[in-house]
Amino acid sequence: MYTSMIFIMIIIMIIMLVVTISLLKRKNWECFYIENEILYLPSLFVKEIPLSNIRNIEFETFRSRGSYSGIIRVYQKDAKVVKRYFQTSKLAFFVNEQMVLEEIEKITPILKKYYIPYTINKRKY
Repeated sequence: MYTSMIFIMIIIMIIMLVVTISLLKRKNWECFYIENEILYLPSLFVKEIPLSNIRNIEFETFRSRGSYSGIIRVYQKDAKVVKRYFQTSKLAFFVNEQMVLEEIEKITPILKKYYIPYTINKRKY
């Protein structure tokens, strides 16, 4: 009985260690960012997408539990779609729509520079 509990606790500790290392290893805490012509989409593990492989990007804002959230959908040239949810890179208890739009505004000048088409939609209920 105690051996199974110890085994489960060891598994939980390993998972917590992997998550902690993954979070501490990050060098940028933005919702998404571009460096060296690569789009980085952080979640538990960071997804890297070369800008040359992006067909278009969709941003969507929506109300969620009294706050606002956003979705970034990256459509790649090889027909894959990568989707991530985001709010804001600032420390905030309440996120309004303007804060989500400010996160999108951070990346749009670079998208324009590389001629990557993008749309910003507001979810209708």
